[in-house]
Amino acid sequence: MKKIIVTTIPFILFGCVSDIKYNYTAEVVEKSYPELNVVTTTYIGDDLVRQDKVKIMDAISFANTTEVTRLNHSYIIDAGDYPKLGEDKTHLFFAAKSANGNAIVKTYTTPAAPIGIRVRKDNANNEVCISFITGTDFCNNNKHYSFKKVSLTSQDTFQQILIYNGKVGSKINISYREFNNDMARPAFSNNAEYDLSSSKTIRYKGAVIQVIEATNQYIKYKVLRNFNTPNQE
Repeated sequence: MKKIIVTTIPFILFGCVSDIKYNYTAEVVEKSYPELNVVTTTYIGDDLVRQDKVKIMDAISFANTTEVTRLNHSYIIDAGDYPKLGEDKTHLFFAAKSANGNAIVKTYTTPAAPIGIRVRKDNANNEVCISFITGTDFCNNNKHYSFKKVSLTSQDTFQQILIYNGKVGSKINISYREFNNDMARPAFSNNAEYDLSSSKTIRYKGAVIQVIEATNQYIKYKVLRNFNTPNQE
């Protein structure tokens, strides 16, 4: 009797082996809205003053949907900006999800989930690779991409906001809110009322605002000092 030997060949992602590096640190800067000493108009329910932190990140940008294929399998990179994860001597590594979370690297032909995008520092052949947790890649040449800086409000930092609530008579009402890790802090929410017949300059937690005009629909004003900026008066 002849024995029949069946050999099972597992699915392998062909390509060079390159572990993604996670050694990139984004620049974090404090951002204030609006700019100091600029006349601004804000409506009821909108932010009057806002102080938060912004991440300035390197990103790879795909202007159009880009397909990376290998044999019968393909991965699709949605148009978007994908933030940098790290680099080594020869390659740059980027996330598999865009900076705003609306675009992703996806596939309809294989369950293997991508963990990032890899490109060469020297841009040789305009090569773009899709990287996997196994350390393997799908790579195609002649793909169009560019590099840019993107700004993201950091969701894991402290935010302070003043909100305009309207005017009754000569008095205006302002709400103060604090957010930490993108969650409101109830103990640090408060409403304050100011009588403009006494002063057109209002203050709250270090912020100084000069009111130019106020109605029950909008307020026109200048920020003289934000929550953590030096006194500009």
